Amino acid sequence: MTRTLLSPKVDFVFKKIFGSEENKSVLISFLNATLKPKKEIVSVDLKNTDIEKEYFNL
Repeated sequence: MTRTLLSPKVDFVFKKIFGSEENKSVLISFLNATLKPKKEIVSVDLKNTDIEKEYFNL
């Protein structure tokens, strides 16, 4: 069985990499490398942005 990596451009893959508690250090490193802030980012608070089905109306 051949294993292939999923693209980080796919929404759920990106969220798993950069939006999960267990990968906070990856997100912080990404933000510091991308934004190059004057004061280094050392912590982040992750918020749940999922829309629950019971509240989603069209």
